[in-house]
Amino acid sequence: MESTRDRGVIKPIALSATHMECRNLRESMAVLIDLLAFEKVAERPGEATFKHPNTAWLLVVHEAGPDAPTKQMHNHWGVRVASTEEVDRAYEYLNAHKAKYKLGAIGKPLWNHGSYSCYFVEPGTNGWEIESYEAVNRKESAKAKAGGVRGPHWTSPFPEERFPGRGYVPQGFTHGTLVARDMNVNRRFYTEVLGLEVHQANDHVIYVKHPKTKTYIVCAERKEFKVFSPNFRNTLTVKSNEAVKEAYRLFSEDRERLGITELFPMSENGLSISFFFRDPGTNCWEITSQN
Repeated sequence: MESTRDRGVIKPIALSATHMECRNLRESMAVLIDLLAFEKVAERPGEATFKHPNTAWLLVVHEAGPDAPTKQMHNHWGVRVASTEEVDRAYEYLNAHKAKYKLGAIGKPLWNHGSYSCYFVEPGTNGWEIESYEAVNRKESAKAKAGGVRGPHWTSPFPEERFPGRGYVPQGFTHGTLVARDMNVNRRFYTEVLGLEVHQANDHVIYVKHPKTKTYIVCAERKEFKVFSPNFRNTLTVKSNEAVKEAYRLFSEDRERLGITELFPMSENGLSISFFFRDPGTNCWEITSQN
C-alpha cells in the first residue's frame, strides 16, 4: 500500500462522487433504482443524482441522448451483495427482466480477482457489476488487505424488505473504473498529485481510494481504450474555494511535469467553484469545494 497524503499536491477531504453518461435518463434510472437499490436524491433537466443507502459516494447521471457513444465493459461500476448465491440469483433475475429494462448483454457469473461477479449492460450502454467477496472474507485477515476494499462496505445490512422479490440485495456501491497507459505513471499521479491511497491488486491493476472510506476505483492498464466526454469523471472535494483555486494555479503552472493531459476552465456554481482535468491515462476528474 502507498499512502502519500502528506505530499499530495492537493489534499482532498473526500472522493465524493462519480459521474456516468446515459442515453435516456428514465431508462437508466429504472435500472439503478429497481435493479441496483439506488435512491434518487436530486434531479434537474438532463441530470439526476443517486445514492445507495449504505454508501456516501454519489452517482451523478448525465443524459446525452440517443447518439451517446457506446461504452466498453472495462468502464463499469459495481455494487456488492453478501453471498455468491445472490450473484447467481441476480443473474437469473436480470435475464428474466431483460426486455422490461432494455438491458444489453448479461454475462454469466464468474470468478475474477477474488470476487464472484455478474456483469451486465444497462440501456445507456454502461457496464455494471454485481459482485460478492464472500469467499475471500471467510479469512478475517483478507478483509483488511488492500485498504479493506474487499471487506464489507457496510456496517448495517440493507434489509431485504426494502428490496424485496429479487433474490439478491445490493449492500453497497463499491467501485468505479479507470484506465492507464502506464501503471507506474498513474500510480505516482494518484498519490503524489491527488493525495490518494493506492493499493496493488495485481501486476496490471491498482485500487485507488480516499483513506477515510472503502469506496475505490479500479485502475487497469490498457493498450487501447476510448476517451469519453467529461460526463465520465470522478469528483474530489477539497475544503474550500481557496483550495480549489490553489489547485488550479498549480495545475496551470506545472501541468506537464505533474502529468495533466488536459485542463478545463474553472467554473462557478452557486457558492462553490470547480474545474475538470484529465490524468495521465486521460481519465477525467473534477476538483470542487465543500462550500
